[in-house]
Amino acid sequence: GGKGKKGRAGPVKVRPAELTGWITKCTDEGHLQELVERRKAIFNSMHVVAAWGTLAKMRSHKQPGGLGRGEWAVLQRLIQRLHVLTMATVPEMGEREVASVVSTLAKIHKSGRMAVDAELVAELVDRATATAGDFKPQAVSNLVWGLATVGVKPDAGLVEAMQ
Repeated sequence: GGKGKKGRAGPVKVRPAELTGWITKCTDEGHLQELVERRKAIFNSMHVVAAWGTLAKMRSHKQPGGLGRGEWAVLQRLIQRLHVLTMATVPEMGEREVASVVSTLAKIHKSGRMAVDAELVAELVDRATATAGDFKPQAVSNLVWGLATVGVKPDAGLVEAMQ
């Protein structure tokens, strides 16, 4: 026998930084989607930011419309899962995470590769308004650029909160 506990075949503990590293090293949507599905229960806001950023990097190297039916299905499942995980983690996001997700969504949208979900953007804007006092200049810039790129005009509440 070994020195481990018998009869306890549970999931291996993963440190948050380790998961972030795995996310950023994914090389295709299928691998990222598989990782997200397998580890979704332990995703936090930083993992969501890393996953959106990794997806944006992947998509920036591909031609629009160049997906086969299977690839498109994987991409759609990945985007749906990231949407759900983002909505679940918005309440814990700080200003940097909010700005990063908005600007990353804008990069994907700008390249013509994804429509942006209005509900998700609205939640992120609400969180930005709630945490506006914490925003540093770079995060403000990223947020405003991202919103403008996806065609969302910051509402009066957000603008007032950031002043």
